[in-house]
Amino acid sequence: MRDHKVSYHRALLLHPSVRQEAIKGIEACEALLGPKAAVRIVQGLRTFPEQDALYAQGRTTPGPIVTNAKGGASLHNYGLAFDFALLYDRDNNGSYEQLSWSLTEDIDADKKKDWLEVVEFFETLGWGWGGRWKTKDNPHLEKGFGMTWREMLDKYNKGDFIKGTKYLNI
Repeated sequence: MRDHKVSYHRALLLHPSVRQEAIKGIEACEALLGPKAAVRIVQGLRTFPEQDALYAQGRTTPGPIVTNAKGGASLHNYGLAFDFALLYDRDNNGSYEQLSWSLTEDIDADKKKDWLEVVEFFETLGWGWGGRWKTKDNPHLEKGFGMTWREMLDKYNKGDFIKGTKYLNI
């Protein structure tokens, strides 16, 4: 991972069943994108209270609405989702400082949109993309192993966790 500190730390908080796949997937995407781009995990695991605070934003607290999911209704809450952006080193100086959420950028000039190269790679691994939802969430990638968030919430409420953790048994 070119954005080692931030993204790697956030990846390590993902559910153990997806953690290494996410890391290796990002590394593979960066190889596809070439030396001028890195993938930044901007959000991974999110607690139920953090989710509820985001849900309140634009509704009962100031700011724009950023999510339609309350605590427990997002795969972020189970460490099975992450939001990403792309970092660019436009000057080739080794500094990936330009964060982008552009769906149209093609910094590696391979005639493929960089964002979609990342999405399509993760889709081959069985991850779902929020950009395909009715209400778009372009930065969002998730892997639910065929379970709905309601099924996950039920397991959570029953305390069905990997021993010694708060990660669900999948």
